[in-house]
Amino acid sequence: MSKTSDQLSDVNPEATVRASVVSILRNQEENGAIVASPDFAEYRYCWLRDGSFVAYALDQVGEHDASRRYHAWVNQAIDGISELIDRAIEWHRLGKPLHPDHMPPARFALDGSNVVGDDWPNFQIDGYGTWLWSLGQHLLITGQSVIPEEFRNSVERVGRYLDAFALTPCFDVWEESGTALHTSTLACVYGGLTAAARLLDEKDFAERAHTVRSRLRDSAMNFGRYVKSTESDEVDASILWLSTPFRVVEPDDRNFAETVRVIEERLRLDGGLRRYPTDTYFGSGAWPVLTASIGWHYLSVGDPDAARLARDWVAAHFDEQGRLGEQFGGERRDPEHYLEWVERWGPPAKDLTWSHAMYVVLCAALAGSDGPQTG
Repeated sequence: MSKTSDQLSDVNPEATVRASVVSILRNQEENGAIVASPDFAEYRYCWLRDGSFVAYALDQVGEHDASRRYHAWVNQAIDGISELIDRAIEWHRLGKPLHPDHMPPARFALDGSNVVGDDWPNFQIDGYGTWLWSLGQHLLITGQSVIPEEFRNSVERVGRYLDAFALTPCFDVWEESGTALHTSTLACVYGGLTAAARLLDEKDFAERAHTVRSRLRDSAMNFGRYVKSTESDEVDASILWLSTPFRVVEPDDRNFAETVRVIEERLRLDGGLRRYPTDTYFGSGAWPVLTASIGWHYLSVGDPDAARLARDWVAAHFDEQGRLGEQFGGERRDPEHYLEWVERWGPPAKDLTWSHAMYVVLCAALAGSDGPQTG
């Protein structure tokens, strides 16, 4: 059972960070793959999105070998679907219709094989952008000024994939709404293209990243803030990533600041953050991933006290076994939808590796005098 809010002062961040690092390493396979959750059947795969944030967290606490093994695993997985990626890019260039099953997968089996063909929403490009960003961060943090030659083909191939599909509707980071352009997905794409441009000294990728940034800023000008997608003017807590870590905008950008204000106003639940206002997944509880993300943002604007409150909220939700779940409070907020999902898949994940990772990232940022590296 997680701690209550009045027990926050009893939380020892150093101990919980150690517990999270242990959990992350336990959830990494020998081959480098990182399972999204060991206790939730639908999540016993490796998502590029989750895994790449996890690898970044590992680098923040000096676990560089574990991060390197993850990136090497992704490199091999990309090589295994190279023909699929190349064909998708070529069909897109020719204007041929593309079914989601024709697209590179959002998640892989832990042996690196492609699991496309099941009914999971497959066409998600955010993970590919996040991987390039995370790999770029790994190389920066470990002092590697030149991309290792064995990664060059995969980085170039994924860069071309993002270049081709950057402004193509796809499923969002929550595996939903496959007919829209999503703000947080575009942020991930921007981060990936920027990293690829730097790693390969490729001007075309930098220009495409600039196009993505301009598209986002133009949209924000219309609303006075950043919105969830081209089909929804709601907010979404994943929009926080526009500033930290992907730096599509600076933390003090006027429209972004208004977005954060609306996120705070509409998505708070018991001190944590929900995903978006009309979310019904397991009753739409508060997510450690997102609560840590807003703490990361607070630190970037010089508010360490608010960042610590976010950290402490996450720390209070570790259970006695050191597990940190996907979300909390949905069973009280919306019992009907909570039970609907429990009947379909069982209770929500009790140990989400991504939750641990974002907690580690926030704690590392708080511990460092200059915060985490980004770029």
